[in-house]
Amino acid sequence: MPEQPVAPPLYVWLDAEPGISEPDTLIEDTPGVPDIDLVLTAIVEGRFGPLLPSRIAVSPHAHPITGVRRIDVGRLLRERGIPHHQRFELLTPPGKVDVSSR
Repeated sequence: MPEQPVAPPLYVWLDAEPGISEPDTLIEDTPGVPDIDLVLTAIVEGRFGPLLPSRIAVSPHAHPITGVRRIDVGRLLRERGIPHHQRFELLTPPGKVDVSSR
């Protein structure tokens, strides 16, 4: 029986910017399975860790110029009925943000 061709991986950016930074990780691409389902499987299997960014970027290219898909993690989890908490991390130390000009 001939071997099935192996699809190239999907490159995933959790905190980095595609095209500027190297991918944070990669997942196996399965022909015929939508990328969003592959990402969801990786999420529920814990392959990205328990704390996720609000958006995940995915591309079939390690150094994409175009063709990057950005997935809203909260929306994906809500639409698929997966229980979760949503939180936000402030990147500036407390008291260091000037909110008067915003």
